[in-house]
Amino acid sequence: MKRLFLTTTLLALSLSGFSQSNFGFSVGTSKSDHYLGSIWYQHPISNRFSIGLNFRYCDFKYRFVNAIAINSGKTVFTGLVIGYKIAETENFRLDFNLTSSYRYLENQENITLPSKTIGLEFDPNILMTLRMNDKILYHTGAMLRTSIQLKPEVIGNEQQPSGIVLNGISLKSNSALYTLRTYAGPMSGATGDTEKFFWMVSVGCQFNIPSKNASSISFLNF
Repeated sequence: MKRLFLTTTLLALSLSGFSQSNFGFSVGTSKSDHYLGSIWYQHPISNRFSIGLNFRYCDFKYRFVNAIAINSGKTVFTGLVIGYKIAETENFRLDFNLTSSYRYLENQENITLPSKTIGLEFDPNILMTLRMNDKILYHTGAMLRTSIQLKPEVIGNEQQPSGIVLNGISLKSNSALYTLRTYAGPMSGATGDTEKFFWMVSVGCQFNIPSKNASSISFLNF
């Protein structure tokens, strides 16, 4: 775990010397979390491709250990994001992003289950950004979230592919975007009927590095 965080930090620092990078953070709550927080870093490596790192912490009220629901614990996600700009005009942008995250879960409730689990989460998503005026951007899109548990027991269908819709509004101010986002959609787990409906609300801020006018770049860290 320490080695993973060290690698992530070193990679972020190595990229930070380049121009046009983005750094952001958000906080929120959801149906399955008391609260959650995210930080992320993104760097374009060409006109269309970008690479990013994200870190997410959740104090949850609903998760699964060995496909059994528990109601108290923590999760930490550390992930790599690959972005591809599909199309862009002055007032429109369409992106595809693929997030692959390492997940560490701490079970603080059911002592008959493992106290810790390791897993992976995959979030392919497509995101559209519309420029409403000089200050306001509208974001909408969808992701297909899937997760698997790797240790102590492998559960390949811990969360089956589940479609979640995003809607968000960003306020542009100098080199920053201040964003309100909502997520909603059906989700199904290993039993086929877990978490039938998911929602999440978050607020966040994204900065350009070095500081300059904020662009419509739409990483937004699902």
